[in-house]
Amino acid sequence: MRFFKSIFSTFTICVLTALLNALLSATWLWLFSDEYNQWPVGFALTLVFTLFFSTPGMFVFWLVLLANWNKDLLFQYLLKAGVIISSLSSLFLFLLNDNGLERQQLFLSLSIVISSIASIMMHFTIFKNISPNKISNNDASHNQ
Repeated sequence: MRFFKSIFSTFTICVLTALLNALLSATWLWLFSDEYNQWPVGFALTLVFTLFFSTPGMFVFWLVLLANWNKDLLFQYLLKAGVIISSLSSLFLFLLNDNGLERQQLFLSLSIVISSIASIMMHFTIFKNISPNKISNNDASHNQ
């Protein structure tokens, strides 16, 4: 069950991150870029590319989740892992130096980190329920 819970948690975080990143990026490009004035196209492209390029990061995040499953600080470890992975992805995008996105790269890079942190924060209760202290406190209350 632990294996399936970890896959489900990692998958939902990845999809939610991609959706948030696509929403932020497409909205920013639609409002502030002359080249990308079609919001649905920008949203779809960002969503597809985010899902595709986040696969290695999702795998690393899943490994961190499994390695720290029974630790008290699981949520903090996952949040740190998410920030590091998304920052590396953001740095990669920033260094691509695409001429069409030159003025937009800073915000697009930041939207990767923001969406990653937001999606992990939205899963806070799931990670807190996994925590050993939560389990041991529940067991102690049932035993009394």
